[in-house]
Amino acid sequence: MLKRTFSTSALAASLLLGGLTFTQVSCTENQQKEVSQESDQAYNDFKSFVDETEMKAQNVANETEADYERETAQLKADYDTKVAAVDRYADSYDDQRKQELDQLRSRYTTASDARTTAWTSRPAVSADGSATVATDGTSVKMGKYYKPMTSEIAVMTPQNAQAKYNAFVNMVDRNKSSYDIDDWNNINADWRAMDARYDQIKDQISAADKRQIAEEKGKYAAFKSVDKTKIRAEQGANAVANTAEDVAHGAKETGKDIGQGAAKVGKDVGQGAKEVGKDIGQGAAKAGKAVGGAVKGVFNGKENE
Repeated sequence: MLKRTFSTSALAASLLLGGLTFTQVSCTENQQKEVSQESDQAYNDFKSFVDETEMKAQNVANETEADYERETAQLKADYDTKVAAVDRYADSYDDQRKQELDQLRSRYTTASDARTTAWTSRPAVSADGSATVATDGTSVKMGKYYKPMTSEIAVMTPQNAQAKYNAFVNMVDRNKSSYDIDDWNNINADWRAMDARYDQIKDQISAADKRQIAEEKGKYAAFKSVDKTKIRAEQGANAVANTAEDVAHGAKETGKDIGQGAAKVGKDVGQGAKEVGKDIGQGAAKAGKAVGGAVKGVFNGKENE
């Protein structure tokens, strides 16, 4: 009986221990999988950030000084955030991934230097940044967010064409809800310029890159097919609202002027009426006095007769 009880207790303890061990192993595996996913995401975010920085490096020539200073501060803050994210998982990256991260840091430094050079050697732009001049001499109406990339696209090479297409499509995808109609017009113009440059160098592009570029073209086609009616309506409504606000303000000021003028006129009329009444009263008093004297003289004459 004692042996059976011991055996049962031992079996229960073994099962419990085994269950705990299995649970610990499962938790460890899940944690490792989660860390791996987070580290991959940190790397991909950093890579996309560097790709976009390279893509937009030459665009600062079209910006106002206020926009340039604001974007420079934001760029530095974003870089520090991305680097901190990948550094958090530095121990989990293999040697190849660590080399790729070093290359990304170097690429960012190069893009940042190119951005500074583009700004210091920029041509003149309008004071409010609402318009600039493209490389072909035509006037470009700027939107509220997107900055044309004509100069960057012009130097696209067979080696970086796929990366340029990928960075461009990812950038548009992330910011598509912020673009206005003028932004979309400039985006489509840059896309046509990119396709034109692609046609010039496509014979030198690898088959694998061509397939990936074709995928990016398909993604962008979906962006272009989105109905822009809502965006146009919102812009029109904002324009009407601004106009209505200006008209209402003007009417308010006009009404205020009219009210003040009417009050002044009323005051002047009242003062004039008061003076006229005073003159009439004084005139009536003089006339009454004269009539009274005349009557008195008549009566005095009768008495003398």
